[in-house]
Amino acid sequence: MNTRYQFTYCADVVVCGGGVAGCMAAMAAADEGKSVAVIEQFGQVGGSATAGLVTPLMPMFMEAKEPQKGDPCCSYLSEELNARMIKEGGAACYGRFFDPMTMRIILEQMMVERGVKLFYHTFLCDADVQNGVVKAVVVQNKSGRGYIEGKMFIDCTGDGDLGVLAGAGYRKGDEETGKNQPVSLRYLIGGVDIPAFDAFVREYFVKGQHNYWYDPESGGLEVSITSHTYDKCPLTPVFLKAIENGDLIEDDLAYWQMFYVAGRRDSVSLNNPEFFDHTDASNADDMTYIQVEGKKAILRQLNFYQKYFKGFENAYLSEIADMVGVRESRRLEADAMLTAEDIVSHRKFPDAICRNNYPVDIHGKKLRLVNQQENKDTAPYYEIPYGCLTVRGFENLLVAGRCVGSDFVAQSSLRIQPICRALGEAAGIGAAMACEEGKAAREIDGSAIREKMIGRGARFE
Repeated sequence: MNTRYQFTYCADVVVCGGGVAGCMAAMAAADEGKSVAVIEQFGQVGGSATAGLVTPLMPMFMEAKEPQKGDPCCSYLSEELNARMIKEGGAACYGRFFDPMTMRIILEQMMVERGVKLFYHTFLCDADVQNGVVKAVVVQNKSGRGYIEGKMFIDCTGDGDLGVLAGAGYRKGDEETGKNQPVSLRYLIGGVDIPAFDAFVREYFVKGQHNYWYDPESGGLEVSITSHTYDKCPLTPVFLKAIENGDLIEDDLAYWQMFYVAGRRDSVSLNNPEFFDHTDASNADDMTYIQVEGKKAILRQLNFYQKYFKGFENAYLSEIADMVGVRESRRLEADAMLTAEDIVSHRKFPDAICRNNYPVDIHGKKLRLVNQQENKDTAPYYEIPYGCLTVRGFENLLVAGRCVGSDFVAQSSLRIQPICRALGEAAGIGAAMACEEGKAAREIDGSAIREKMIGRGARFE
């Protein structure tokens, strides 16, 4: 062994990042018979969904042939995950509402069952690249410095970390301003009397307000205040009163969302506080700032709920996300770059590996939420081509998740978890096919990947 390294490992496919995209990539490659290693900085898989507490799944707004199964999510592994989560009581509404704790366990089981080698508490440090071919990645963990070789590599870090270390080109932030989307630090609250809270919310209903949903049978709950729906939420007057009394600040009202957590009848998930500055996920100081200031805001908000919301008298913090909720950071330069025009015009591609109809969703003090244009000449969704997953200038490097090849506006639509699952699955199959056929990643036919996905149970309609 090279004395520079305390350990080495070799796999057919090496996945950097164990979020939902990374998990799907690893499992898909393993299902194709390849040896797979996953490098993950936390002691769990799931990334934003688990360590970041990003629940529930956002809907893809696709017209399913079988509506009782929910959105066709273009991923057979997503179908398996949802089914196993529902069986364990950790998901509801076709998998849309889920418990992050249950997901981190189920995802891990799915990985281990497929023989995926997990490197937990392991950090990516460097990449060994020769003539456009990634030979290995250098990692660090408690065992020391390691050298992990592979035939194919997949960047599922969310921030394009492997691509940047390898020397790939990337884009970051809004092309016009250079600014990244706002970030959030999410948390869960337990000890909530949800029926009492429902009765409380209904005291504030006025005609035309609709940003509230509650299903007593499932315990389902969803209520939100955003900059573009300020007058649509029944609880806006309560927030305004608290700001007037000094119990909240104005930023607490800029973006606030509360959701039901499947399997937890007394718990809710909060998609806030949201921060509009210090939003660079590739800057350690920014991420530290969000963790510190986020916790201050969470404690302030908890005190507000206990004081102003009926049903929250005995509420307590049950979990704060270990991972900052990042919507957008780096986007790697790929052989194909999805654009805003592709999104809004419902563009289709022959090498498509995913379909989506989630709107343009750009956060800020003023939320930009743009639905796709009506195009009677094509089905009401857009497609993502396989070329968005093959990193430009590299033979054996793919990317999946929110950092695939796209512009700022397009990324705001494709970044949702169901799409990241499908992108990861496609990348894993593409990497396995490239290994099998001895080809560069870009030489694999995206339509062949799609057919493999469908053959294993992925629904595209």
